[in-house]
Amino acid sequence: MKRIAALLCVVIGCRTVPMANAPGATTPRATVEALLAAANAQDLQAVSAVLGDEMGLLRDREGRAEMESRAFIIACVLKNDSNRIGDAQPLGNGRMILSADLTQGKNSGTIRFELAPTKNMRWLAANFDLSVLQNKGFCEQPGRP
Repeated sequence: MKRIAALLCVVIGCRTVPMANAPGATTPRATVEALLAAANAQDLQAVSAVLGDEMGLLRDREGRAEMESRAFIIACVLKNDSNRIGDAQPLGNGRMILSADLTQGKNSGTIRFELAPTKNMRWLAANFDLSVLQNKGFCEQPGRP
């Protein structure tokens, strides 16, 4: 009986732990979905958990204050009432690109996300131009011209 209990402890201790909390996502589309969900929740940690490139997370290479500011702006601009995410297309060098149509209040626009694979078979949002949405009125502060 003691041997079975010891064996059970070894088996439980050696089990494979899923990468549910790993940075990035398993597909380019899932990365964009995670980024948009994080923006809607205004979860700056979750936003920063999908930003990066082939070298890894941006938050591991950038100062905390700068990363928090960046994540705050991204969360504000990408917060949306509805979205429609397109299909990922190859971009070259292993990267993929996909577009998302977003609506924020009365404003709507399309943003293109460039997604990069990591060495751990995860995907991170490497590049996207927030000014496209900002120029359409996303994240405007009330009372500002």
